[in-house]
Amino acid sequence: MGIQAKRLADLLTATRLLIAGLILWMGVVGGPAALGSVVTALVFGWLTDLLDGPLARRDPHALQTWLGDNDLAADVAVAFALTAYMGLSGYFPLSLALLYLLLTTLAMERTRSAELGWAVQAPPYGAILYLALRHTPLQGALALAYIGFVLIATWPRFPHQTLPQFLEGMKALLRRRP
Repeated sequence: MGIQAKRLADLLTATRLLIAGLILWMGVVGGPAALGSVVTALVFGWLTDLLDGPLARRDPHALQTWLGDNDLAADVAVAFALTAYMGLSGYFPLSLALLYLLLTTLAMERTRSAELGWAVQAPPYGAILYLALRHTPLQGALALAYIGFVLIATWPRFPHQTLPQFLEGMKALLRRRP
């Protein structure tokens, strides 16, 4: 099951890249009317992210693949696609979306910090959740329910591993000299 699990994990990661493209496309052709579909696609993307890591760890050979090594890039691609969707759909100025994308891309390229990659996803996710709750309450509730489920399911790891890793990574960024 190990190698097959790794291939499935890579397929899930690749699916997130496709979801990012789909969200961007919905911004171009669907605009605000596509918000419910965008949020549904986002939740599906989050689900692939939840599953790909445990599947990849089932590989007894710890096989390294390009997709596995770029899992965070797939996550960030979804957040960036959301940012573009919101700008293209007029939820906020497209120039602001482009500025956010430019500045965060430059910062991530300069720092190569996984924790910064995690952090830059928060504003687009928060904004899309707000918009969903306001304009498509069913999809907004679905997204919040999913987040609640994941927090409960991963809680033992969150306060002892994930949160400390994030905070230490951000502290290390602040200590770096320009």
